[in-house]
Amino acid sequence: MNIAPFDVTPIIERVRAKVTVLRQVAGASDFAAVKNLTDYPAPCAYVVLARDKSDPIAVGYAPRGQQVAIEQDQRVTFGVIVAVSNYREQRGAQVSPQLQQILGAIRGALLGYVPDVPGGRPCLHVQGDLTDYNAGTALWTDVWQTAQTIGVDAP
Repeated sequence: MNIAPFDVTPIIERVRAKVTVLRQVAGASDFAAVKNLTDYPAPCAYVVLARDKSDPIAVGYAPRGQQVAIEQDQRVTFGVIVAVSNYREQRGAQVSPQLQQILGAIRGALLGYVPDVPGGRPCLHVQGDLTDYNAGTALWTDVWQTAQTIGVDAP
């Protein structure tokens, strides 16, 4: 049984395969390495695990000092951060046609996609926000949710 945090690698691979206009699709370490908006290899995307939250369960009796077999469902939240070239002013809901096209392709690839993990659930879109922008680059973050089951077998 798996007890590790959700692995975003299958999400990265799916976006990479389905949205071929992106120059790069990477994870959290590559995203953290970028220091300025102008340094993004636009158009590009980064998939970052944002949160995993376990649902409470009733566990009943267990002998003290022993580990018992247990499974727990986890709600998983991840972000897909997209950087595109921005050659016009961006305010609020305004999005460039290139960003609209890329977001549509990413959403089409992920909405309803079930990651191949125990207890996997279809990916659901939660929200999207213009995160940052300047005269050269716009950064958009889509927030997604899915689920997995974690657990341990009794030793």
